[in-house]
Amino acid sequence: MPCDRGDLKGFHMGTFSEPTIPPPCFTFMNAELLEAQGGHSKLRFAPSASMENPFGVIQGGILAGMLDDVLGPAGMTMAGGRAFSTIQMSVNYLGRAYAGQPLLGVGHVIKAGKTQMLIEAELMRESDGEVLASAVSVNLFMDTYCQ
Repeated sequence: MPCDRGDLKGFHMGTFSEPTIPPPCFTFMNAELLEAQGGHSKLRFAPSASMENPFGVIQGGILAGMLDDVLGPAGMTMAGGRAFSTIQMSVNYLGRAYAGQPLLGVGHVIKAGKTQMLIEAELMRESDGEVLASAVSVNLFMDTYCQ
């Protein structure tokens, strides 16, 4: 259904008409979707030197973006085709990530309600499984926002 709300006028609500899968940000994040089903997702990331901060560590905002890319596919498997958007995301940084060290991201939907979903994710070094960052997000189904 089209939205009549001023800030979303013309935005199509309710279902994904033609989502771009994988999204364009996967290319920048060097992401590979390994699994997405039943509220769970698993992705592999290949951090590059272009993602480093001045100290040679992958920048925290990039890690947050990777976590967001893990949260999305988990949510999509439970959304029933409904569009949703992150309205809050909390990130905990637990270790350092470096270029050339592949990362694995795993996510799962904690609860999918009528208006929102709660999803969590972890980002870990593939070589030893050390968790480097974690996130919890609240996602709003866009058709409920429009009403």
